[in-house]
Amino acid sequence: MSILGDLANATKALNAHRFGVTTAGTNIANVNNPEYSRQRVVLGDRGMVDTVAGPRGLGVEVMGFTQMRDQILDREVLRESSINSSLEAQSDALRKAEANMGQEINRTGDSAFIDGASNDGSGSGGLAEVLNDYFNAFHSLSANPASDAEKESLLQKSEILVQKLNVTSERFEDLKADISMEVQTDLENANRLIEEISRINVEIARAEASGAGQALTLRDNRQSRLEQLSEIIKIDVSNIVDSGGQIKISIETPTGSVDLVDRGHFEQIKLDDSQPGLPSFSIDRTGDAVSVKGGSVHGLIAARDGGIENFMNSLDQLASELVDQINGLYNDGTAPGNTNFFTDTGDPAEKTARGISLESSLTAFNLRTTNAAAQEPGDNSLVLAIAELDSSEIGNLGDRSFSEFYRSTISDLAQEVSTVDSRLEDEGIVLKLLKEQQDSVSGVSIDEEMTDMMKFQRAFEATGRHIRAIDEMLDVIINRLI
Repeated sequence: MSILGDLANATKALNAHRFGVTTAGTNIANVNNPEYSRQRVVLGDRGMVDTVAGPRGLGVEVMGFTQMRDQILDREVLRESSINSSLEAQSDALRKAEANMGQEINRTGDSAFIDGASNDGSGSGGLAEVLNDYFNAFHSLSANPASDAEKESLLQKSEILVQKLNVTSERFEDLKADISMEVQTDLENANRLIEEISRINVEIARAEASGAGQALTLRDNRQSRLEQLSEIIKIDVSNIVDSGGQIKISIETPTGSVDLVDRGHFEQIKLDDSQPGLPSFSIDRTGDAVSVKGGSVHGLIAARDGGIENFMNSLDQLASELVDQINGLYNDGTAPGNTNFFTDTGDPAEKTARGISLESSLTAFNLRTTNAAAQEPGDNSLVLAIAELDSSEIGNLGDRSFSEFYRSTISDLAQEVSTVDSRLEDEGIVLKLLKEQQDSVSGVSIDEEMTDMMKFQRAFEATGRHIRAIDEMLDVIINRLI
């Protein structure tokens, strides 16, 4: 240890403080970069030497760099992001279903109920109002069974009802198709992210071959992609010991779990959606089944095969009962011609919301108001019986009338939307708190970085004066003592 050694140590310190200023500047430059986690320069002493005055250090120098991350907190954010994204996807899909109903749902009270006066832009109200108008037309005709005008009005209301059922069913079929396409798109994005994470894994291992924890930008990129992936599917992430910073990503299976990413190896996920209501996910290469329990993919499928599918089934059930009940009354007794009110040739598709239609031969001229053989013009027994169906309890509809059944169907969907929104609100609070905690650890604080910059700048200036003092001492030794 000599005066030249002191000069070398001071030079190391000068370089260390320079990196401190540079690191603070890098943090400030990335203050608005959501993928970035703040960095810190690691200063240290590489060893000691014995001197006549005792052990002395070799001088401070840059040992490396580190990023401020809490791995446990990062994993919690991944887990909660999957849950939150699933609920968001369900909420969005169910709200689209509400819009496709053409029916306003009022939630101002304690329970969801229908405002039948809603308008969907087609010139008529929602299905609840159209259904009510349909049975009111039978009541009006029963009061004046010989009126051709009332018969024309009934046929018009009947056609509106049929069109409303057809259009609503088609809208929901299109919505299901759109959701299925969105699921496929999200899954393609998930597979792309899986491949990218695997590639980054290899790059991190290569970059950190000479020192662990130095590929900070690559680690930030990988964490960002992990968060994006967790918003699509639920994943579990774990570190691989002695692997140069590489990680493993796994997903649940019916019997355990399977690795999607292991070092530089990755697997792709495939969806088989060929069986309605029974989607199945598997590893593309091996065919092993996997369970997608979170993320947007899970939320979209839960909405599609849950609330939306249930609504469509109820709509088909309503249409089927309309055909059976009204045709049954229309052909009861000694009806001449044995015709139907709604088309029914035995094809099951004709008893669905999408396939229901009026009998093509039905006109105001041949529309019957009675099934009696005499066909007296003033006999209203048939239309009165059909009109009373509006308040009759139908066994296949759960002992409810047509209007009550449809209102119950709407209320079920509205309740599901309300439940999902409530869960989303609670989950959003949890995720927001975790994000804030994560930001407090990894986020860049301008005030803190400015303080660090000033600290290292002052240290740099002080070290410069130290070097100047050593230089003056050398000048004295070399030039003035000789």
